[in-house]
Amino acid sequence: MPGELILTVDDEVRIGELIGMYLCKDGFRHMNATSGKQAIELTKSEQPSLIVLDVLLPDIEGYELCARLRQNTDVPIVFLTCKDTEIDKVVGLSVGADDYMSKPFSPVELVARIKAQLRRNRIAGAREADVRTSVIASRHVQLHLDAHEAYVDNRRIELSAKEFQLLAYLMQNARQVLTTERLLTHIWGYDSSLDTKTLQVHIGHLRKKIETTPSSPTQIVTIRGIGYKFDESVQAR
Repeated sequence: MPGELILTVDDEVRIGELIGMYLCKDGFRHMNATSGKQAIELTKSEQPSLIVLDVLLPDIEGYELCARLRQNTDVPIVFLTCKDTEIDKVVGLSVGADDYMSKPFSPVELVARIKAQLRRNRIAGAREADVRTSVIASRHVQLHLDAHEAYVDNRRIELSAKEFQLLAYLMQNARQVLTTERLLTHIWGYDSSLDTKTLQVHIGHLRKKIETTPSSPTQIVTIRGIGYKFDESVQAR
């Protein structure tokens, strides 16, 4: 929405200024932090709607910074970095990022991805607010939608915003096969049909947190070549 604050974290000031110029043209507010410490301070004081984060920072590596930020905020985080290998992307998603772009980059594409992430968050928030049931429960898992809390066998577990949204969507559509494309579009808000690694990483995280044996999952089941389904009986109340 117009006026939302986007925080970029990049020690190359000219890159922050370039991104800020394009964001301001679209009605966003913009701030740039040049260090991890400054990013943490601005996130707490200014509460940005989205964070664009570089990996190579002078004081704190971006991956570590992302993990720290995730302790205090669920806003979307987009990595923008020259580190562009597949393993770099996997690490970025593993520590809590929602998207990953490589430098050199198109400012127009970056702004489009920012809008998509913000739109996805708004839609997800509205759907959670409109859901008539406050709890979705299977034999082992309970999701309290209003409190944004998750439990496995009555033991509370910590889920990131995207992990919570993904698990809720799987459970709300229990025993239905959800395609990779459908899951990516619903949770991340853009057509990521070629970007299956994003979904695989988050599914892997969920399995580690809810499955008895993550390597042989019985709840979040892979349907080879198609997608995933939640395969336990589910009750909403």
